[in-house]
Amino acid sequence: MLLACMLLMNTAGYAVAADNTASVAGYTVEEQCSEHSQCELMNESETGSLDTGEQSTAGDPGKNESPCTPDADETTVTESGGPLNVNGSSSSPGSVTVNLENSTGTVRAAGDSAGITSVTIREAAADLVKYIETHGKLPATVSVGGQKLDTARFLDLMLKDLLKLAGSRISLTLRTVGNAPNPSGSATGKLSKSAYLKVASSVLKFIDSNRRAPNYVSSAIGKISYDNLVYAVASILTFQGSSGRLPNYVTVKKISTSTAPPASLRNRAENDPYTGESTSRYLAATANCQVNDQAIKSLAANLTAGLTGAWDKATAIFNWVRDRISYSFYYNTRYGAVGTLRYRTGNCVDHSHLLVALFRASGIAARYVHGTCTFTSGNTYGHVWAQVLVGDTWYAADATSSKNSLGAVNSWNTATAKIKGIYASLPF
Repeated sequence: MLLACMLLMNTAGYAVAADNTASVAGYTVEEQCSEHSQCELMNESETGSLDTGEQSTAGDPGKNESPCTPDADETTVTESGGPLNVNGSSSSPGSVTVNLENSTGTVRAAGDSAGITSVTIREAAADLVKYIETHGKLPATVSVGGQKLDTARFLDLMLKDLLKLAGSRISLTLRTVGNAPNPSGSATGKLSKSAYLKVASSVLKFIDSNRRAPNYVSSAIGKISYDNLVYAVASILTFQGSSGRLPNYVTVKKISTSTAPPASLRNRAENDPYTGESTSRYLAATANCQVNDQAIKSLAANLTAGLTGAWDKATAIFNWVRDRISYSFYYNTRYGAVGTLRYRTGNCVDHSHLLVALFRASGIAARYVHGTCTFTSGNTYGHVWAQVLVGDTWYAADATSSKNSLGAVNSWNTATAKIKGIYASLPF
């Protein structure tokens, strides 16, 4: 449910080198992305510039209390410098023993027993992405077309399939490919379709010459490590497998283990268990929760770039709204999500609109809670906050106070709050 881009122009050269060097000449990328390019791969906007600078909250006495709702009682690859040490120790995770299905260290995908095909490669790529995002590392092997391959050999197949999809006459032949001996590089960011196809071609040429994977690939965004390259290529093919086309761009992310919510939060009064209800309505846009607005999608993408877990994404979104949006006193909705982002201020209702829109734009279910709350001052008011679904729990997200964190409200008494309604769309 993420965003599309508008216009991308990059000028860069790509090179892959070891003892010998293969390079791709500099080029200019100019690509108009589809308005309907919605997926994790395309989660950053390029339409204009969004100011995400600090929002001063000085002189904002209402940030810690928010009487804002009607109340019946109170009214989200060149190598490192120097010759390549081909015999260097490999840091690829050959000792990984965790398996998605059978604990043998192999990612298994439904494959054609007759052999390796584009279909089985993409199925295996999808399971590879799931493994990476679950375990924060590459698996020991990938099972595709009835064969168990290490990640370097599978990368070779994925690159061939990617270039074949782009129109190259190339055979999906299986060959021996050595692992990258000393993976390095830390670049993350966005590569356009033309850019990632250039990278794919360069890496494949390097493998042709050296019979092993490179330690990193140089790109317009910097040096992409071997591990992150595997992740990016698998993500591209996963998108193609589900959408029937190549994405307009891919966001290169760092492989990392996602953070889980602290266990202590689950039993807090402001957090509720997920009971298995459908979440589709908690991902949709409404009149004041403009999930598909370009500014909302752009900010959501920027805040969650490089993050893979729902808790990490939700925390990044919550912290930004809490720290950058000031509090204003008024009743009901005045600005909605888009206006609150534009003016960088809002009451508890509009804080919640912005939070819910950003969560949903990041693919995380979120909803509104309306209740009567007694604040730390002793005053009781009608109040609105958000809840975001991570795993099996709806975690409270009240960004109106600097005292609060995701899943932990400290600005009002959660034990005595009276819940008046839970909504996918606020009625006021």
